[in-house]
Amino acid sequence: MVPLRSAEDVTWGIFLEPIYRASELLYYPALAGILALLFYSLFEAGRLSAAAFGRRSTSVWLRSYGGGQPTGTPPGRLAIIGHLPPDATLNEAEVLALRRLEGIRIAARVAPMTGLIATLVPMGPALVALTDNDLTRMAELLRNAFAAVVIALAAASIAFWVANVRKRWCAEELVAVEKRLGAGHEL
Repeated sequence: MVPLRSAEDVTWGIFLEPIYRASELLYYPALAGILALLFYSLFEAGRLSAAAFGRRSTSVWLRSYGGGQPTGTPPGRLAIIGHLPPDATLNEAEVLALRRLEGIRIAARVAPMTGLIATLVPMGPALVALTDNDLTRMAELLRNAFAAVVIALAAASIAFWVANVRKRWCAEELVAVEKRLGAGHEL
């Protein structure tokens, strides 16, 4: 015989069941998001590697640019200077730098959160499988949960690294822009 549930149990069940179902709906979009973030992070890491190859002579050129007399042609793969109009202000250069960093910085922050979603959603069914002594099902659910968080953390780590290198590059260029504008030159 099934014990009767209290009115409080029934009331909470009415509210909690839709929340549980909604959280289950987030699992596959979270997995898709994790894979998209991983591919985006790897793509940006490849772009960073190509840009690093093109920026080998950048520091010397940036010093001469900031001094008002750039020597030679600008090196390839500048983060912001090549994208600014000649009459740009320092504030416009800073906004452009933030805009160019925005995507990878968001990826670095969203990937761990998405990994947490993909980890926690299967934990409920895994615990239910444990109470039913279905260790095979529990192990499968836990494997999927932890695989998702590992991939999400890898994507976040790559994105964080790319964002920090690009931030340093933008800062170097902003210093040169500030020096150039302070000396009364146009960009």
